[in-house]
Amino acid sequence: MKIRFGGGAAVLLLGLLAACGGGGGSTAASPQAQPQALASGAITAFGSVFVGGVEYSTTQARVLDDDSGATLAAGALQVGQVVDVVHGVGSSEAAELHVDPLARGYVDAIGATTLTVMGQTVGLTSATAFSDHRACVTATTNPCTAVTSAAGLTATTGSGSSAVPGSYVTVDGYLYAAATPATSAAIVATLVSVHDVPAAGSAGAFKAEGYVSAVGASTVTIGALAVDLSTATCRVNGAASACATAFSVGNIVSAWAAAAPALPATSFSATAARLRSSLALETPGASVEVEGSVSSVGGASFVVRGISVDASALPGGTALPSVGDIVEVAGTVGGGGTTVVASSLTIVHAASSRNYAFEGVATQVAAASTGQSYLLTLLGESITVTASTRLADRSTPNWDEHDPATNPFNITTFATYLAASASQTLVVQTQTDASGRQIAQSVTIVPASTVAAVQGPVDATPPVVNSSVSGTPTTFSVAGIAISADPAAISSRGARTLGTVTAGDAVVVVGSDVAGTITVGATRSASNKVSDLGAPEQGGDDMPRSF
Repeated sequence: MKIRFGGGAAVLLLGLLAACGGGGGSTAASPQAQPQALASGAITAFGSVFVGGVEYSTTQARVLDDDSGATLAAGALQVGQVVDVVHGVGSSEAAELHVDPLARGYVDAIGATTLTVMGQTVGLTSATAFSDHRACVTATTNPCTAVTSAAGLTATTGSGSSAVPGSYVTVDGYLYAAATPATSAAIVATLVSVHDVPAAGSAGAFKAEGYVSAVGASTVTIGALAVDLSTATCRVNGAASACATAFSVGNIVSAWAAAAPALPATSFSATAARLRSSLALETPGASVEVEGSVSSVGGASFVVRGISVDASALPGGTALPSVGDIVEVAGTVGGGGTTVVASSLTIVHAASSRNYAFEGVATQVAAASTGQSYLLTLLGESITVTASTRLADRSTPNWDEHDPATNPFNITTFATYLAASASQTLVVQTQTDASGRQIAQSVTIVPASTVAAVQGPVDATPPVVNSSVSGTPTTFSVAGIAISADPAAISSRGARTLGTVTAGDAVVVVGSDVAGTITVGATRSASNKVSDLGAPEQGGDDMPRSF
């Protein structure tokens, strides 16, 4: 089997491998004694792993759960999942793939751009993938609708013994570390996968990983979760350690147990806890690429994934990133192995950019002017698909049980695979670049449908024309796509009058494509609606896709 990373979703670490782990590192040992290389990032497709322009085969690789050390089936890997790839003997071979999700548990709260899971704030972006592995999705009796966005999740209601748990999820992504980790902890999600609640006694069914903000007598605080370690087994650098003194403020710690916490999760009794590291950067002078979300910027430096990046050697005129940007940094490891001296900087996901989601039938695919990229036409929009775009085919029942090696959907096969697909219906999440182009963050083939949908901020022009009379449509546009919606199917968040739409507001539009216009009838339903979510929140207009 092979898997593919996008060019902006990889970390290449040359030097002594002392730790692996998708979110915050782990203590997994390499199978070889000599210095190793490590690629770390979110899977964009099955077909190849590309890191620094090098393709890595995973045919002989073991897939390991970094929490338990158990070997996993290769079919358990998913697009959007963060994995570490330990190089094998050959320059294009992978020996191991390490899996380390950052949270497992119930969704306690859902915001416009966030979830709360196990006391951790989980940020959602236009690049966040969703998958649903519940048995009911493919059941013949009482089937359920697959969750494809945060809108399909449920949050915990009530508290204590009367609490009704929200959706049970696993969250993969990157830790978002502030300049002073003791005061802030969060996750930038690359994948939120929904599962049935594990059977009682399932080890590690509930987990939190993040920065420690407070330490007490056999307790640590991770995010908003107070973790009781009084009956836990604790490990530091692979060795057993007394839990009372194992961890310090600012450490990255993962804690897990089979038993769920009382809901909503503010405290948790762990059965095991482990000190994690940041990335394996112990060899000064080694070449390195680091991808992650920027948590602070100051002077000629910034912090990404808990690593301080010295930007003083960047080419003249290079602008520093903003807080919240997801960047790729190339450079060398500084003295002490805790910093990176940057030689190049690429912003792969700007926090301030406009973000959109589209659903409809693909009408054209053409090769773009640069290699390994395509121009996809959907709802009249021209969307650029690159090697960094996360690609998945979820159009058939039991898609998650298919061998990803037998029918890979990746950038190399993009045009031919899509042309041969029984379904041409796509869900595409995009971000605009500096020139206004729509760059695909993810493309997912879904079951064939006549639904046409768009999500994003309402265009300023043409002006919104609101109607208050059913039968006389409200008209506006999103990303240049014309919308004609009966006011009876329009709802607004907050104090806004029902049936009105405001330019600049984030909206979800679901209807049918009629001669290039998304038309929404009078009867509001899951497949016929306009939801005005209000002004985008500070830090950009990323929203979970809601159709």
